[in-house]
Amino acid sequence: MTRNAITSALQGIATATFTDASRELLAALGYRSDRTLDGQTGNVADFIADFPAKNPGTRSEEAFAEEAASVQLIFQVTSDDLNFIAQGQQMLIPAAGFDHQDLAQSFLFMAVELKGTRYPRGQYANFTRAINKRFSAPAVVLFKTADDLLTLAFVHRRMNQRDPKRDV
Repeated sequence: MTRNAITSALQGIATATFTDASRELLAALGYRSDRTLDGQTGNVADFIADFPAKNPGTRSEEAFAEEAASVQLIFQVTSDDLNFIAQGQQMLIPAAGFDHQDLAQSFLFMAVELKGTRYPRGQYANFTRAINKRFSAPAVVLFKTADDLLTLAFVHRRMNQRDPKRDV
């Protein structure tokens, strides 16, 4: 059943709106949340204005603004959602093995459509950093190229060891 849902969701990427297809794919993978943001235009300039970076105007931000056709925040998953998702599922890694100070309490899921068809892995990393620097919670980013290829990106973040109010 899960395999069919994932296959269907992946096929929908070429036909449905990318935000809807991303939401369907994430649901097939077990990630759901009602925490969404109303009033998003998908316009990259609006996204950059609505979520300003602490250090704007970097080369990675400029490259992202130039190459992105649209960007949408799909939803936010919090620790409450993760606890709900995990109920009844076997733990893959025992919880005692984690340093609880470094666990993220929330994740954002983003959908970004790109204008081009081929990007090197490092470019996806730069785009993901350009998005992540705008939020206190780490973002998981689904990228779709102009020829409907899908890439998933995530930047690992941890608490700054000198200043607990910052992350690295």
